[in-house]
Amino acid sequence: MVLSDPSPLISVSSPINNIALLHKDTASAGNAVVSTLSGQKSTTSSTPATGTAGTAGATALTETSRRGKTRVSSSSSTSSSSETATLSKSRSSVHSRAKRSQQRVVEGKSMLSFMYRHQLDVPAAIIAAVLISHFQLRIPLAETFLYLQNQDPLTGLYSKTWTDLNFIGFWIVVFTFLRAFVMTVILKPFAVWAGVNKEHQQNRFQEEGWVCIYYTISWNLGMYVLRTSPVWNNWTFWFKPEALFEGYPHTHLPHVMMWYYYVQLAFWLQQIFVLHIEAPRKDFWALLAHHTVTLLLISGSALSNFWRAGNVVFVVMDLADIILAFSKSMKYLGVSNRICDVFFGTFMVTWLYTRHYMYAYILHGFMFTAYEMIPFELDISQGKWYCRELAWLPTLGLALLQILMVYWFALILRILVKILKGHNAEDERSDDEAEPESVEFEETKKAVK
Repeated sequence: MVLSDPSPLISVSSPINNIALLHKDTASAGNAVVSTLSGQKSTTSSTPATGTAGTAGATALTETSRRGKTRVSSSSSTSSSSETATLSKSRSSVHSRAKRSQQRVVEGKSMLSFMYRHQLDVPAAIIAAVLISHFQLRIPLAETFLYLQNQDPLTGLYSKTWTDLNFIGFWIVVFTFLRAFVMTVILKPFAVWAGVNKEHQQNRFQEEGWVCIYYTISWNLGMYVLRTSPVWNNWTFWFKPEALFEGYPHTHLPHVMMWYYYVQLAFWLQQIFVLHIEAPRKDFWALLAHHTVTLLLISGSALSNFWRAGNVVFVVMDLADIILAFSKSMKYLGVSNRICDVFFGTFMVTWLYTRHYMYAYILHGFMFTAYEMIPFELDISQGKWYCRELAWLPTLGLALLQILMVYWFALILRILVKILKGHNAEDERSDDEAEPESVEFEETKKAVK
């Protein structure tokens, strides 16, 4: 321990003098006692000399004891004072760090608010510019941002072209605007009306509400695309695994399928941006890995013409997210814990059936069925990308995605154990529910202790 006072713990000049003084006092007291005892042996009557010697001995012992206690007390007092001063400095330093950390949190909130405001302004300006360029100025390039190109006039089907990148980029801007608009104009006023007073909970409700709305629309549209394709099976098991690879490569698609696919790609590209502006989450790196793998799978399947498989992965993944986002929205609105637990149970069963059982057939299809049904050939002009050098890439991406889902399902099982023990369902998969101020306060307490 570092002491704030560098002076000695006792009030004499050096440790050697302290020891000598203590030895001298003790020796004097000892001589006085010996003298007193000798006098008592020589005579039974009290004499002035004997009485004086006894008194001197007692006084010496008392003085020695007092000095010893004084020095010990002085040492303890100085040590205690030094420890108190050190602890005080430590607490002051911790509180100072906490204050600076809190300032960073406040600055982060200000920057977040700034970014949210411009999620409406800048995208709205870009969207307006594109619309004016197309409908008023009649600029040919503008229509590539609004419509799919490269339609076959004979079949009415669409194939890929470089201008599709303009379409995808425009929808990234649209999603940025729609998300901010729905959250600030619709969901936040609704949360206030419903009695959600804390800003943190309002923000979380807005985020989960937007996710619930988007996934509900995308899942229904994806199911429509799936039901109108040769891949559809029935409502118990949605797809035929072997139909994913029949007639490969699928280079010409109906308008609705290509439009749906590109809009999904734009949504997930925009999610990378969203992940960095939302309040921090516990599993940020797992989410970032998930988004990255998802983007690689979507873009890779579009490039290599595995559109059917991509459509099935979309609908298999989206359903559980609808239920999760809805149940968390209800939680932030203060709905009964029993109702939230019921939704959580539904979510868990759905997750297990779609993301592990159905998904396993997709992964199995790329691991084995594709090898049996698709000849190895690399001919980019014909849209054939399935060769020995590249065939393992879809399997790797799907396997990595499944590993992440197994990790999240382990967290889901932890929540189930808590429910069975009588606790409420609290999502440990992605949310960091603590208020920023509460986190700072707890860190400060731990540091002081």
